[in-house]
Amino acid sequence: MNVAIFVRVSTLDQKNNTDSLETHIERGKMYAKSKGWNVVKIYNLAGVSGKSTIKHQQTKEMFQDVRTSKIQGIIISSLSRLARNTSELLEYSKFFEENNTSLISINESLDTSTSGGKFFYTLLSALSTYEREITNERQIASLNYRRKQGKFTGGMVSYGFKIVDAQVVINEEEATVRRLIYDLFLEHQRTSSVAKELNKRGYVTRKGKNWSDVTIKRLLKNTDAKGIRRCNYRGNSSKENPKGFKPQSEWQFLPCPKLISEEKWEEVSAIIREQEKGSFFKQPLNKRVHLFTSYLKCEQGHKMSIKSKSNRYTCKECKYGIGKDDLEEVFLSRIKQFLISDEELSEYNQSNIQELNLKVDEIEFAKSELSKLESKLDKLVDLNIKGEIPTKGFKKHYDPIFVRKENLEASIKTLEIELEQLEKAKSSFQIIATKSIDFYNNWNNLDRGEKRNIVEAITNEIIFDNQTILFKLKQIAPLSFLELNPNGQQRGTTL
Repeated sequence: MNVAIFVRVSTLDQKNNTDSLETHIERGKMYAKSKGWNVVKIYNLAGVSGKSTIKHQQTKEMFQDVRTSKIQGIIISSLSRLARNTSELLEYSKFFEENNTSLISINESLDTSTSGGKFFYTLLSALSTYEREITNERQIASLNYRRKQGKFTGGMVSYGFKIVDAQVVINEEEATVRRLIYDLFLEHQRTSSVAKELNKRGYVTRKGKNWSDVTIKRLLKNTDAKGIRRCNYRGNSSKENPKGFKPQSEWQFLPCPKLISEEKWEEVSAIIREQEKGSFFKQPLNKRVHLFTSYLKCEQGHKMSIKSKSNRYTCKECKYGIGKDDLEEVFLSRIKQFLISDEELSEYNQSNIQELNLKVDEIEFAKSELSKLESKLDKLVDLNIKGEIPTKGFKKHYDPIFVRKENLEASIKTLEIELEQLEKAKSSFQIIATKSIDFYNNWNNLDRGEKRNIVEAITNEIIFDNQTILFKLKQIAPLSFLELNPNGQQRGTTL
């Protein structure tokens, strides 16, 4: 049988002359000679630590020789020379068994080609499994205890926090910027604008890089800012679960120091949810889309558009059009007229009262539904306690209702924020209308994306019959739901 000798001697052993490379090689050769085997190769891992040997270049070469049947057996002085951790020993064993190759250890008198050798590896595998399970149980028990004590249990803490003596504490230097992110978002309502402003002011991320809208959004949505830190939600990744998220039932939420108030966090969260539904502010405007595209129509209902290298909205069927700059000027004049007309402002106030009443009714209905769901959950718990619903099937009945309850609670919070904004708009309408006029006087300082957002917010339809223009605006005063800064930037929430 053709065999090879696998030799590993640590640097310390060589330095102290306690275990030389030549001794192991000669010992292996003598053992092979006594068995009548032919030594065809020596794999030399001199100076390599036994902590991990399986990825070493000499080991890879050995694996290739085994696969191609150049050798039928591997001789080692002892198992510790092959590897010092059980998991790698088992990997070696499995590989040799699959390729019908014997592993011979001189010290342990082990030869896996014999029944005794195979039994040894079976025992080794069982001990390894037991060791893994015990270690895992100890780790889980330790983590649970540390979590109950409010101590840090590993992983990364987000921007604005740091670890001191195994405790999550506020990083005051980063916290100033983290809080500013929430304030800037409430002012601009765009993650890209927040990132741009932070970079403009010279702030950088923890890694020293410029801020991006993706990073801003991730931090805005993280609940640790309001004092709730998510833990134990990620494990090992796989093809089926590339991000490695654990089932939500295993997630844990622990208290941590607050960076902002819960009210401010909820206000920001409500804006983000609306944006993700595409209700008001949208993604940056495509360069090919003009201010009134999809809103401007001819009297026959055909949509009017701008052809390339043209400055006019035209109707292909009716063969007439209007200059885009002319339409923008007329649009701006119409909005200003709306804001200074007593009759139109009076109509808005009336419609705003109706909107308030509808919002109140909507909240009352949602709360009524929430009460019903809570009653159902209580009944299910009672039935489970009485044994009428077995514990095994309880989760199937309970979870769907509980999820509906949580979604309804979130919806109620959003509705209450919307109601609050409506009430603010109503109580300070004259002030906001004045600010709106100032805002429109600053129209030419806005970029096209900002102008397009205004068009989308206040316009239902624009009809052009080649002579007159009819603006069908939404039943809400322009920007009455926005707080406006002197520079014309928008701040507020959608109503």
